[in-house]
Amino acid sequence: MRVISVVNYKGGVGKTTLTANIGAQIAAWGKRVLLLDLDPQASLTFSFYRPEQWRAGLADNRTIKQWFEAWRMDGPVPPLAPLITSPAVVNSRIAQGSGALDLIASHLSLGDVEMNLAARLGGAEVHRSTRHYFDVYLRLAAGLATLPPTTYDLVLLDCPPNFGVITRAAVAASDQLLIPARPDELSTLGIEHLQSRLRRFIWEFNRIVDLQSDLHPAVKKLEPIILGVVFTMVQYYSGKPIAALRPYIAQTRQLGLPVFEAMVRESNHHFAGAARTQLPVILSDQVTPALAWELHRLVEEFLKRIRTPQP
Repeated sequence: MRVISVVNYKGGVGKTTLTANIGAQIAAWGKRVLLLDLDPQASLTFSFYRPEQWRAGLADNRTIKQWFEAWRMDGPVPPLAPLITSPAVVNSRIAQGSGALDLIASHLSLGDVEMNLAARLGGAEVHRSTRHYFDVYLRLAAGLATLPPTTYDLVLLDCPPNFGVITRAAVAASDQLLIPARPDELSTLGIEHLQSRLRRFIWEFNRIVDLQSDLHPAVKKLEPIILGVVFTMVQYYSGKPIAALRPYIAQTRQLGLPVFEAMVRESNHHFAGAARTQLPVILSDQVTPALAWELHRLVEEFLKRIRTPQP
Protein backbone atom coordinates (compact mmCIF):
# COMPACT_ATOMS: atom_id res chain seq x y z
CA MET A 1 0.00 0.00 0.00
CA ARG A 2 1.73 3.13 -1.24
CA VAL A 3 0.91 6.40 0.54
CA ILE A 4 1.37 9.73 -1.26
CA SER A 5 0.64 13.21 0.07
CA VAL A 6 -0.48 15.95 -2.29
CA VAL A 7 0.92 19.05 -0.65
CA ASN A 8 1.54 22.74 -1.23
CA TYR A 9 2.00 25.71 1.05
CA LYS A 10 -0.37 27.77 -1.12
CA GLY A 11 -4.06 27.25 -1.90
CA GLY A 12 -5.70 27.55 -5.30
CA VAL A 13 -3.10 25.49 -7.13
CA GLY A 14 -5.25 22.54 -8.21
CA LYS A 15 -4.32 20.24 -5.34
CA THR A 16 -7.77 18.72 -4.95
CA THR A 17 -8.31 18.53 -8.72
CA LEU A 18 -5.13 16.50 -9.11
CA THR A 19 -5.98 14.21 -6.20
CA ALA A 20 -9.47 13.46 -7.49
CA ASN A 21 -8.49 12.92 -11.12
CA ILE A 22 -5.34 10.88 -10.49
CA GLY A 23 -7.15 8.69 -7.98
CA ALA A 24 -10.20 8.19 -10.18
CA GLN A 25 -8.24 7.23 -13.29
CA ILE A 26 -5.98 4.78 -11.46
CA ALA A 27 -9.10 3.19 -9.97
CA ALA A 28 -10.65 3.04 -13.45
CA TRP A 29 -7.55 1.18 -14.59
CA GLY A 30 -8.28 -1.58 -12.08
CA LYS A 31 -6.57 -0.51 -8.85
CA ARG A 32 -8.05 0.02 -5.40
CA VAL A 33 -7.54 3.63 -4.33
CA LEU A 34 -8.29 5.42 -1.06
CA LEU A 35 -8.55 9.22 -0.93
CA LEU A 36 -8.17 10.87 2.48
CA ASP A 37 -9.35 14.48 2.72
CA LEU A 38 -7.29 16.33 5.35
CA ASP A 39 -8.28 19.83 4.25
CA PRO A 40 -10.90 21.63 6.40
CA GLN A 41 -12.25 23.22 3.22
CA ALA A 42 -13.36 19.67 2.33
CA SER A 43 -13.16 20.36 -1.41
CA LEU A 44 -12.19 16.76 -2.15
CA THR A 45 -15.14 15.50 -0.12
CA PHE A 46 -17.51 17.82 -1.99
CA SER A 47 -16.08 16.57 -5.28
CA PHE A 48 -17.86 13.27 -4.58
CA TYR A 49 -20.72 14.19 -2.25
CA ARG A 50 -23.21 17.05 -2.34
CA PRO A 51 -23.22 19.23 0.80
CA GLU A 52 -26.62 17.88 1.82
CA GLN A 53 -25.34 14.30 1.49
CA TRP A 54 -22.35 15.19 3.65
CA ARG A 55 -24.55 16.78 6.33
CA ALA A 56 -27.01 13.90 6.40
CA GLY A 57 -24.66 10.93 6.23
CA LEU A 58 -21.10 11.90 7.07
CA ALA A 59 -20.68 15.09 9.09
CA ASP A 60 -21.64 13.74 12.51
CA ASN A 61 -19.73 10.46 12.63
CA ARG A 62 -17.89 9.55 9.41
CA THR A 63 -15.13 12.10 8.88
CA ILE A 64 -11.45 12.23 9.73
CA LYS A 65 -12.29 14.80 12.44
CA GLN A 66 -14.11 12.17 14.51
CA TRP A 67 -11.16 9.82 14.10
CA PHE A 68 -8.71 12.38 15.47
CA GLU A 69 -11.07 13.16 18.35
CA ALA A 70 -11.40 9.46 19.25
CA TRP A 71 -7.65 9.12 19.72
CA ARG A 72 -6.39 8.39 23.24
CA MET A 73 -2.64 8.35 23.76
CA ASP A 74 -2.72 5.37 26.15
CA GLY A 75 -5.41 3.49 24.25
CA PRO A 76 -5.51 1.47 21.03
CA VAL A 77 -5.28 3.22 17.68
CA PRO A 78 -8.82 3.94 16.43
CA PRO A 79 -9.43 2.05 13.18
CA LEU A 80 -9.93 4.03 9.99
CA ALA A 81 -12.06 1.39 8.29
CA PRO A 82 -15.43 2.52 9.79
CA LEU A 83 -14.93 5.96 8.22
CA ILE A 84 -14.38 4.72 4.67
CA THR A 85 -17.12 5.47 2.16
CA SER A 86 -17.56 4.50 -1.49
CA PRO A 87 -18.94 7.46 -3.50
CA ALA A 88 -21.69 6.06 -5.69
CA VAL A 89 -21.43 8.20 -8.83
CA VAL A 90 -17.74 7.73 -9.51
CA ASN A 91 -17.81 4.04 -8.58
CA SER A 92 -20.71 3.40 -10.95
CA ARG A 93 -18.36 4.54 -13.73
CA ILE A 94 -15.35 2.67 -12.34
CA ALA A 95 -17.43 -0.50 -11.87
CA GLN A 96 -16.95 -1.27 -15.55
CA GLY A 97 -13.50 -2.51 -14.47
CA SER A 98 -12.11 -4.20 -11.37
CA GLY A 99 -10.96 -1.11 -9.47
CA ALA A 100 -12.63 0.97 -6.75
CA LEU A 101 -12.33 4.48 -5.34
CA ASP A 102 -12.97 5.00 -1.63
CA LEU A 103 -12.93 8.18 0.43
CA ILE A 104 -12.50 9.30 4.02
CA ALA A 105 -14.29 12.63 4.23
CA SER A 106 -13.11 15.82 5.86
CA HIS A 107 -14.98 18.17 8.17
CA LEU A 108 -15.31 21.95 8.10
CA SER A 109 -14.22 22.03 11.76
CA LEU A 110 -11.01 20.09 11.17
CA GLY A 111 -9.13 23.29 11.99
CA ASP A 112 -10.09 22.73 15.64
CA VAL A 113 -8.23 19.42 15.53
CA GLU A 114 -5.17 21.22 14.15
CA MET A 115 -5.17 23.58 17.13
CA ASN A 116 -5.57 20.74 19.62
CA LEU A 117 -2.68 18.82 18.08
CA ALA A 118 -0.47 21.92 18.16
CA ALA A 119 -1.34 22.40 21.83
CA ARG A 120 -0.34 18.81 22.56
CA LEU A 121 3.08 19.53 21.10
CA GLY A 122 3.51 22.30 23.65
CA GLY A 123 4.40 25.04 21.20
CA ALA A 124 6.02 25.39 17.82
CA GLU A 125 9.64 25.20 18.96
CA VAL A 126 9.92 23.49 22.35
CA HIS A 127 8.45 20.00 22.69
CA ARG A 128 7.32 19.15 26.20
CA SER A 129 7.55 15.45 25.56
CA THR A 130 9.12 13.28 22.91
CA ARG A 131 6.28 10.88 23.50
CA HIS A 132 3.79 13.60 22.59
CA TYR A 133 5.90 14.52 19.56
CA PHE A 134 5.77 11.03 18.10
CA ASP A 135 2.14 10.60 19.19
CA VAL A 136 1.11 13.64 17.14
CA TYR A 137 3.28 13.25 14.07
CA LEU A 138 2.92 9.48 13.70
CA ARG A 139 -0.83 9.49 14.32
CA LEU A 140 -1.87 9.25 10.67
CA ALA A 141 0.76 6.61 9.96
CA ALA A 142 -0.60 4.54 12.85
CA GLY A 143 -4.14 4.98 11.58
CA LEU A 144 -3.24 3.84 8.07
CA ALA A 145 -1.48 0.84 9.60
CA THR A 146 -4.86 -0.33 10.94
CA LEU A 147 -5.83 -1.09 7.34
CA PRO A 148 -4.59 -4.45 6.04
CA PRO A 149 -1.73 -3.66 3.63
CA THR A 150 -3.46 -5.40 0.73
CA THR A 151 -6.67 -3.35 1.10
CA TYR A 152 -5.49 -0.59 -1.25
CA ASP A 153 -2.88 -0.24 -3.95
CA LEU A 154 -2.67 3.52 -3.43
CA VAL A 155 -3.63 6.03 -0.74
CA LEU A 156 -3.67 9.73 -1.65
CA LEU A 157 -3.70 12.30 1.16
CA ASP A 158 -5.13 15.69 0.18
CA CYS A 159 -3.38 18.03 2.62
CA PRO A 160 -4.41 21.49 3.88
CA PRO A 161 -2.82 24.48 2.06
CA ASN A 162 -0.27 25.04 4.83
CA PHE A 163 2.56 23.26 6.60
CA GLY A 164 0.78 22.83 9.91
CA VAL A 165 0.63 19.83 12.19
CA ILE A 166 -1.78 17.79 10.06
CA THR A 167 0.27 18.34 6.90
CA ARG A 168 3.44 17.32 8.73
CA ALA A 169 1.69 14.21 10.06
CA ALA A 170 0.70 13.40 6.47
CA VAL A 171 4.31 13.81 5.34
CA ALA A 172 5.39 11.47 8.15
CA ALA A 173 2.86 8.88 6.93
CA SER A 174 3.90 9.12 3.26
CA ASP A 175 6.25 7.24 1.02
CA GLN A 176 6.21 10.03 -1.57
CA LEU A 177 5.05 13.62 -2.06
CA LEU A 178 3.39 15.33 -5.03
CA ILE A 179 3.50 19.13 -5.30
CA PRO A 180 0.94 20.89 -7.53
CA ALA A 181 1.68 24.50 -8.49
CA ARG A 182 0.64 27.29 -10.81
CA PRO A 183 3.40 28.69 -13.04
CA ASP A 184 3.48 32.14 -11.45
CA GLU A 185 5.73 34.12 -9.12
CA LEU A 186 3.79 33.47 -5.92
CA SER A 187 3.67 29.74 -6.50
CA THR A 188 7.40 29.64 -7.23
CA LEU A 189 8.09 31.40 -3.93
CA GLY A 190 5.68 29.03 -2.19
CA ILE A 191 7.46 25.97 -3.57
CA GLU A 192 10.80 27.27 -2.33
CA HIS A 193 9.33 27.89 1.12
CA LEU A 194 7.68 24.46 1.16
CA GLN A 195 10.97 22.82 0.20
CA SER A 196 12.68 24.58 3.11
CA ARG A 197 9.96 23.59 5.58
CA LEU A 198 10.03 19.98 4.41
CA ARG A 199 13.78 19.74 4.86
CA ARG A 200 13.58 21.31 8.31
CA PHE A 201 10.79 19.02 9.52
CA ILE A 202 12.43 15.83 8.24
CA TRP A 203 15.78 16.88 9.74
CA GLU A 204 14.14 17.68 13.10
CA PHE A 205 12.14 14.44 13.19
CA ASN A 206 15.13 12.27 12.28
CA ARG A 207 17.34 14.05 14.81
CA ILE A 208 14.84 13.28 17.57
CA VAL A 209 14.69 9.66 16.39
CA ASP A 210 18.48 9.46 16.79
CA LEU A 211 18.46 11.11 20.21
CA GLN A 212 15.61 8.96 21.52
CA SER A 213 16.47 5.65 19.86
CA ASP A 214 16.80 3.86 23.21
CA LEU A 215 13.36 5.01 24.43
CA HIS A 216 11.58 4.65 21.07
CA PRO A 217 13.42 1.91 19.15
CA ALA A 218 10.46 1.16 16.86
CA VAL A 219 10.30 4.70 15.42
CA LYS A 220 11.95 4.89 12.00
CA LYS A 221 13.45 7.89 10.26
CA LEU A 222 11.45 9.73 7.64
CA GLU A 223 12.54 9.31 4.02
CA PRO A 224 9.69 10.62 1.85
CA ILE A 225 10.61 11.11 -1.79
CA ILE A 226 9.36 14.09 -3.80
CA LEU A 227 7.80 12.70 -6.97
CA GLY A 228 7.81 16.12 -8.56
CA VAL A 229 6.05 19.40 -9.17
CA VAL A 230 2.97 19.31 -11.42
CA PHE A 231 2.05 22.60 -13.07
CA THR A 232 -1.68 23.27 -13.26
CA MET A 233 -3.90 26.01 -14.69
CA VAL A 234 -1.43 26.40 -17.55
CA GLN A 235 -2.33 28.64 -20.49
CA TYR A 236 -1.26 27.28 -23.86
CA TYR A 237 -0.50 28.79 -27.24
CA SER A 238 0.37 26.63 -30.25
CA GLY A 239 0.62 23.57 -28.02
CA LYS A 240 3.09 25.09 -25.54
CA PRO A 241 2.79 27.10 -22.31
CA ILE A 242 2.59 30.80 -23.16
CA ALA A 243 5.89 32.69 -23.00
CA ALA A 244 4.97 34.55 -19.79
CA LEU A 245 4.79 31.26 -17.86
CA ARG A 246 8.02 29.65 -19.01
CA PRO A 247 10.39 31.56 -16.68
CA TYR A 248 8.51 30.30 -13.62
CA ILE A 249 8.68 26.72 -14.85
CA ALA A 250 12.43 27.15 -15.39
CA GLN A 251 12.87 28.70 -11.92
CA THR A 252 11.22 25.68 -10.32
CA ARG A 253 13.63 23.34 -12.08
CA GLN A 254 16.50 25.47 -10.75
CA LEU A 255 15.36 24.67 -7.20
CA GLY A 256 16.56 21.13 -7.80
CA LEU A 257 13.09 19.61 -7.69
CA PRO A 258 11.87 17.13 -10.31
CA VAL A 259 9.20 18.66 -12.56
CA PHE A 260 6.57 16.64 -14.41
CA GLU A 261 6.66 16.90 -18.17
CA ALA A 262 2.88 16.62 -18.23
CA MET A 263 0.96 19.76 -17.26
CA VAL A 264 -2.74 20.54 -16.83
CA ARG A 265 -4.25 23.37 -18.83
CA GLU A 266 -6.53 26.02 -17.39
CA SER A 267 -10.12 24.85 -17.86
CA ASN A 268 -12.36 26.37 -15.21
CA HIS A 269 -15.50 25.34 -17.05
CA HIS A 270 -14.71 21.62 -16.89
CA PHE A 271 -13.17 21.47 -13.43
CA ALA A 272 -15.84 23.61 -11.77
CA GLY A 273 -18.56 21.47 -13.32
CA ALA A 274 -17.06 18.26 -11.94
CA ALA A 275 -18.20 19.08 -8.39
CA ARG A 276 -21.80 19.34 -9.60
CA THR A 277 -21.73 15.89 -11.19
CA GLN A 278 -19.57 14.14 -8.52
CA LEU A 279 -17.50 12.76 -11.40
CA PRO A 280 -13.88 13.82 -11.95
CA VAL A 281 -13.23 15.39 -15.34
CA ILE A 282 -10.95 12.57 -16.42
CA LEU A 283 -13.91 10.14 -16.36
CA SER A 284 -16.43 12.55 -17.86
CA ASP A 285 -17.88 12.15 -21.33
CA GLN A 286 -17.90 15.94 -21.69
CA VAL A 287 -14.14 16.47 -21.42
CA THR A 288 -12.39 17.94 -24.47
CA PRO A 289 -9.91 15.70 -26.32
CA ALA A 290 -6.98 18.01 -25.47
CA LEU A 291 -7.74 18.07 -21.75
CA ALA A 292 -8.40 14.33 -21.67
CA TRP A 293 -5.06 13.65 -23.36
CA GLU A 294 -3.20 15.89 -20.89
CA LEU A 295 -4.82 14.30 -17.85
CA HIS A 296 -4.14 10.77 -19.07
CA ARG A 297 -0.55 11.71 -19.88
CA LEU A 298 -0.21 13.11 -16.35
CA VAL A 299 -1.54 9.94 -14.71
CA GLU A 300 0.73 7.77 -16.84
CA GLU A 301 3.73 9.87 -15.81
CA PHE A 302 2.61 9.73 -12.18
CA LEU A 303 2.52 5.93 -12.29
CA LYS A 304 5.92 5.80 -13.94
CA ARG A 305 7.41 8.05 -11.26
CA ILE A 306 6.02 6.12 -8.32
CA ARG A 307 7.53 2.95 -9.78
CA THR A 308 10.91 4.62 -10.35
CA PRO A 309 11.09 7.34 -7.65
CA GLN A 310 13.06 10.49 -8.34
CA PRO A 311 16.22 10.97 -6.24
